[in-house]
Amino acid sequence: MTGPDHIAQVYALFGAWSSGDPDAPQRHLHADAVLDDVIGGVYRGWPAIRAYFQRGLERYPDLTLVPTGNFWRREDGVALTWVMSATVRDESFGAEAIGLRWQASGMSYLVFDGDLVTREVDYHDGGSRARSIEAALARR
Repeated sequence: MTGPDHIAQVYALFGAWSSGDPDAPQRHLHADAVLDDVIGGVYRGWPAIRAYFQRGLERYPDLTLVPTGNFWRREDGVALTWVMSATVRDESFGAEAIGLRWQASGMSYLVFDGDLVTREVDYHDGGSRARSIEAALARR
């Protein structure tokens, strides 16, 4: 499978990442897939990926990862840009930030075996959430 079919799979996977269900991405990933997040670390296999994702959902249950529509293709994969966002629910960014929604832009590449992702590598800036919140507070 190449080209547009992979893009449809990307939208399905990112919809699963955005669903709030820690099990939703499993049907889009190979059983021994690798998730390599530049900030969060490398996770090998579904149990490790699920545990990492579950920890993120505990902090940000309304997390969304939305593709921007910019894609680059090769025969076995796709690279794309996306926007991640979620609502601050604790005082980790200060009490005044509770209830604000941060957003962070990023880029990923995904490698497929058939219609299952075998490798996802995510690149984003670890400071972008704080900058997004600072900007939102400044607009108040």
